[in-house]
Amino acid sequence: MSRIQLVNDGLLESTSVSNLFIDYYMKEANDAQIKVYLYLLRKTSTNAPFDIGDIAEEFNHTEKDVIRALKYWEKAGLLTLQYDLTGEICRISLANVTDQKKPEKTTREDAAKAPVLTFVPPAGAKEEMQKEVVKSTVPEKPSYSAGDLKAFKEEPTTDELIAVTESYLMKPLSPSDLRSLLYIHKELKFDFEMMDLLLQYCVSKNKKSFNYIEAVAVSWFEQGITTPRQAKDGISKYDRNILDIMAALGKNTTPTIKEVEFINRWLGTYSFSKEMILAACERTVMKTDSDRFAYAEGILSRWKEQGLTNLQQVEAAEADFKKKKNASLHPAAQTPKVSFQKSKYDFAALQKFINES
Repeated sequence: MSRIQLVNDGLLESTSVSNLFIDYYMKEANDAQIKVYLYLLRKTSTNAPFDIGDIAEEFNHTEKDVIRALKYWEKAGLLTLQYDLTGEICRISLANVTDQKKPEKTTREDAAKAPVLTFVPPAGAKEEMQKEVVKSTVPEKPSYSAGDLKAFKEEPTTDELIAVTESYLMKPLSPSDLRSLLYIHKELKFDFEMMDLLLQYCVSKNKKSFNYIEAVAVSWFEQGITTPRQAKDGISKYDRNILDIMAALGKNTTPTIKEVEFINRWLGTYSFSKEMILAACERTVMKTDSDRFAYAEGILSRWKEQGLTNLQQVEAAEADFKKKKNASLHPAAQTPKVSFQKSKYDFAALQKFINES
């Protein structure tokens, strides 16, 4: 991991935090993103070099978590990342927050881009799941007033729901959190048991932001996952497939959005069995140590184009390809035609020459 140069573009020589950041940027960020940004602000006054591992160790995060946080702030316009020839971050330029525009309110489309783990059943179980799951139209989230929140909190069952939620998140709920909880409970029709499963799932992924929790709830609702049994089945299928495929590619971290998109495409769009995907992963790790998802995508998309649906077909196609390749590299040797001409000798002259010698 290379050392990183941090550039102060107009910030004061002190660790100051803009009110604009606190009012508009911080509320949409998760804990890791906020910690990473504040760490960078502090580092601007020291000019000491550091690397991604230093930040990860400081806050007990993975290096991938830190890189995601940096890319989040780059997308928000608060910093710019530069990379060296090996593709590692070598320079971070912090922008002046006061020069930035106030970010727009998060929309439903933005929430859909959150790292929500969608449930894609394996090919063999797809028809069975489709019988149970019907995609639903997501209701709009109302603009709940203070009165709405007050009425919600006064309902008999709300105290227990709030207490359980706060125990999972280990913090008191803010008004924004309560609005999300009210929306999930009332509009998405998550009862107490569904809310409990939802919170367990998100916390198990180390995701305690209500932006993330709400996005997962919306994803479940869209897929028609409305009962605890459907949620448990979906989580079980998803996690088992994802973890096995990630492990087969040598990954032991939480999948990124892009990685989830790859796996969803292989399981869903391409309708490959996990056995086929793991076979592609095995071929991938034998060939490359980098860009393994892209390499596996190349293999699986080629199998899809060739209409290969099981390992027997794959092995037969590979054997045929190898045979043709060997034939082109080593064509069969042909025996050269050699023509012999009979020599005509003057035996009388030859005998005379011998006698005279």
